[in-house]
Amino acid sequence: MAVPLPRKKLYRHLVKQLVADGFFDDWRTTGEICYEVNKGVPVRWSPMSHSRVFMYMRELALEERYIWENPQNSMVRSWKKS
Repeated sequence: MAVPLPRKKLYRHLVKQLVADGFFDDWRTTGEICYEVNKGVPVRWSPMSHSRVFMYMRELALEERYIWENPQNSMVRSWKKS
């Protein structure tokens, strides 16, 4: 009987799968990444949060940029395949 992956390993696997599927051919924000990763997370688990995306993204060879949104005065990170 196969045992499901632990949560952190599942998140990492899902992010790497998005890279392989060509999801990062365009610039993607943390919100878009969370939404796509959480589609593969079981409902009983807590979903991946926006603040944890960077932990998994820094392991990949992707280009990163920062955008400041003036109305909220907050920084938005985006990633794209180099």
